[in-house]
Amino acid sequence: MNKIGILCATIKELNPYFSVIQNMKVDEYAMHSFYTGEIGGIEVVAAYSGCGKINASITAQILIDKYQVDAIIFSGIAGGMKQEIEVFDTVVCIASAFHDTDNEIYTDFPVMDKPVFYADERLISLARKAAEKMERKIYFGLATTGDKFVEPIHPDALCIDMETAAMAHTCYLNRVPFIAIRSISDNNKEAGQEAINKNYETAAYRSFQFVCELFGNIRDL
Repeated sequence: MNKIGILCATIKELNPYFSVIQNMKVDEYAMHSFYTGEIGGIEVVAAYSGCGKINASITAQILIDKYQVDAIIFSGIAGGMKQEIEVFDTVVCIASAFHDTDNEIYTDFPVMDKPVFYADERLISLARKAAEKMERKIYFGLATTGDKFVEPIHPDALCIDMETAAMAHTCYLNRVPFIAIRSISDNNKEAGQEAINKNYETAAYRSFQFVCELFGNIRDL
């Protein structure tokens, strides 16, 4: 993996990366800012898409087409969906699915066995090695994605967000490896926009920390 795309939904989630991207340059394209440079000797292109499925899909496609990244790592916050997952825990999204669309359309064309997008096995393996070095709870499981909270939510979902499955769908169609790292900003114990606002920056930084550990393993390949 010679060039990796780092994708976030918001500038607040992307901000921590500016401290570690070396030789950074900014490129403006399609009303987005793309930050090119290196992290630990690995070429990167970082961007924030804006919230939501369409924004994530568009930006992921630009990273693939214009910047020709070899893989995409999504980094940011999410809502916790299981009782055991606490605020500031991290979820490595090894799979993702939509919860606010008719999922049957995704198994029509292009053909898919089921409407679930699976992260790259090699990146998952490297993420498991990274998790062993982190002194906090790291979960591996499914993320559910939608622009709105619409029932039914996938029973296996560990977290809920607005971008992961859209990014994953784009990568799936382009045969580009991907993974998403989400840290929890809110759950059923700390719910609502007030909780998200309070926990946003810390949760985003937790995701950033894990991705940095993951980069160390990628560099050592």
